[in-house]
Amino acid sequence: MFEKITDNVEDVQENLESYIKNTVEYHSLNVYKKTTKVLVSVLRLSLMGGIALLFLFFVSFGAAYLIGENIGNISNGFFIVAGFYVFIFILVLIFGRRQLEKLVLRSTSKTFFND
Repeated sequence: MFEKITDNVEDVQENLESYIKNTVEYHSLNVYKKTTKVLVSVLRLSLMGGIALLFLFFVSFGAAYLIGENIGNISNGFFIVAGFYVFIFILVLIFGRRQLEKLVLRSTSKTFFND
């Protein structure tokens, strides 16, 4: 009878060790998966942001040059475009923090918790 109990205890110990090992492996794979998703998202966002910045740079340059030609002084066109960007920067600085936080929280929560 004691041999049977000892065998059962050994089986429980083996099963528990196997369970712990599998749980650790699962969680490490899950962390790897989520880390990879975040890195891919950051890389994609950086690439798209860089392309958008190049686009914005050339559109701004063209607009500044066009405005400058129309008012007769090209440098004033660049100052007008720069003033527009300063105005947008101030608006985002004052009113954009909460919207930016919501956007970041929504996008990161989708990445981390929807799998």
